[in-house]
Amino acid sequence: MAVALGFGLILCMVALQVHHEPIETATSDFYGSKAYLEAKGKNVVNVILVDFRGIDTLFETVVLSIAAIGVYNLLRLRLKPSEKE
Repeated sequence: MAVALGFGLILCMVALQVHHEPIETATSDFYGSKAYLEAKGKNVVNVILVDFRGIDTLFETVVLSIAAIGVYNLLRLRLKPSEKE
């Protein structure tokens, strides 16, 4: 219980310190202004994922697909009760 309270107190102090830091808006202003002009999209998050970071999102999809194929193959390879030693 003492460890949990100590860890919670540390996280609370970190969160309060981060809350008092000034917010830098240069990146969000850049994407907000370029989203409609360059990509013709009104939803900034979708424009970032599809147009500005399209290749990165494609590779993330490929990695998830390979992981899914691996899990599928592992599930197919489960030994039957008669094959266990």
